[in-house]
Amino acid sequence: MSSHATAVDARGLQVGYRNGRDAVTILSDVDLTVPTGEFLTILGPSGCGKSTLLRVIANLLDPLGGQISVLGGAPEVARRSRKTGFVFQDATLLPWRSVLQNIRLPAVVGGHQAQPLSDSRVAEIIDLLGLSGLEDRYPSQLSGGQRQRVAIARALVDEPDILLMDEPFGALDEITRDRLNDELLSIWRDTGKTILFVTHSIEEAVYLGQRIMVLGANPGRILNLQDLRAIKTETNACKREDPAIVAEIAAQRELLARAS
Repeated sequence: MSSHATAVDARGLQVGYRNGRDAVTILSDVDLTVPTGEFLTILGPSGCGKSTLLRVIANLLDPLGGQISVLGGAPEVARRSRKTGFVFQDATLLPWRSVLQNIRLPAVVGGHQAQPLSDSRVAEIIDLLGLSGLEDRYPSQLSGGQRQRVAIARALVDEPDILLMDEPFGALDEITRDRLNDELLSIWRDTGKTILFVTHSIEEAVYLGQRIMVLGANPGRILNLQDLRAIKTETNACKREDPAIVAEIAAQRELLARAS
């Protein structure tokens, strides 16, 4: 786990895209502190800046304005030292590489590493993600859930402190998604990593998050930050059918309806 008390800190942050000399602001006035080890879920209508915010944190996109620090420094420093891992909605596996080769890919294309990628570390990640026995298979031989497990394994293999997840289970069926939700929570408890998780599923956001951040659109902004720890156990566990969880889902649905 990171020695920094704060994983992400943003003040007056503006995110969007530049088009030549012009800038298109998607999300503005973001004031957000994410403590180290927190599981934060992010909800909002399409186009409100959820994915763009993750890309700024990952240093895949420069902010348009304001300030942001990641693990106490610039996002670029965290990226270069491999302290952030990113999981996209599409597993983006190379079809000509096996499961094992895809997991090892960051060591091949990512330049230097603080520590060599050992066989034991790879084996530990494979076991953690339930991929044992699939090492020699290719992406076309895997189910959608298995491909996403490989993508998560690839993001974890460098031991990042922060895991950024952009609708990673959005394309999966409900049963598979629920199963991977439970597996992700188990990984979070075992590793203590900070997770920022974007989703369009209100149920998923409530089930996974210690806090939920709801973004509004037109203009993009933070509408609400809701702490869910009072209705969950100390390990962030809950039952989907718990009346308190069901009520929270309804409340978040109403809030989202106003945000769209």
